[in-house]
Amino acid sequence: MTDFYERPYRDGDAAAVAELINAVAAAGGGPGGHAPSDVDDVVRHEVADPSADTLLVVDGDGRLAGVGLVPLPPAGGHRLELIGGVHPDRRGAGLGRRVLAWQLERAAARHAEVAPDASWAAQVVTGVADAPTLRLYEHFGFTVARHFLEMSAPTTSPPTVTPLDGLKLQQYHGSEERQVHALHNTAFQDLWGFQPRTFDAWAALTVASATFRPDLSRVAVAGDAIVGYLLAYGSDTPGRVYIGQLGTDAAWRRRGIASALLADVLDAAGRAGYTHAALDADADNPTGAVATYARSGFTVDQHVIAFHRPV
Repeated sequence: MTDFYERPYRDGDAAAVAELINAVAAAGGGPGGHAPSDVDDVVRHEVADPSADTLLVVDGDGRLAGVGLVPLPPAGGHRLELIGGVHPDRRGAGLGRRVLAWQLERAAARHAEVAPDASWAAQVVTGVADAPTLRLYEHFGFTVARHFLEMSAPTTSPPTVTPLDGLKLQQYHGSEERQVHALHNTAFQDLWGFQPRTFDAWAALTVASATFRPDLSRVAVAGDAIVGYLLAYGSDTPGRVYIGQLGTDAAWRRRGIASALLADVLDAAGRAGYTHAALDADADNPTGAVATYARSGFTVDQHVIAFHRPV
């Protein structure tokens, strides 16, 4: 470690951290696309104390070699998502073990302070092509918890889908944010790994994010009720828009609402100059979401594995 020094995250680090996280994603076979503002959102809204719960490993030339962020679960949550990694060009010096061990130590300390009687799980993720990271997680006792798919679709020639009678699709407006939040919590409450957030905590990471694209986001309305929604975001991958959240009221599922929302947004994104749309999918989602995405033109870019270990 003589060629490296460690310090916490500070203002101005977001771009370098995003670049490193994208390089780690590329090593796993994925497209990356995380923007500096995404990193800033996590540090400002999910990390309790950046001076204590972030670690940057910097080489003698001032280049970022590794990063570890330890966000807290939302209030009452159980899953702590460890974020970071070591740049693929700087592997082999033991940095990965150092960063992950530090993250687990901080997670345990936060658990003891915040919720000592609750069961917390630390989660890490990696693409299946990143063999060194897979070995690192296994070395630390992580086990496979879930498989995910990173998918994308071209915005050219989006599918034509006719919504249900009495249902209208409309552009997202800020006045609808609390209805969308309420629907988000109910639509995902029974799905794997979901952790509900208060409105303020949810909004900070979604509709108040610097990358949020309200012009490309949609809601499906039946009468006065919002029964489906799609929230879209810009990314640092040129020409690619990211679909961050897509949900349908349970009573309205399997009626084509998700397909209609996707088709409308793919068309709008294409007209806005985007060539592709991307999203993440739980490979075992019981709602049939993966099949819906496939019918809408989405194909798999890479397979991602989520690992868990008790904190």
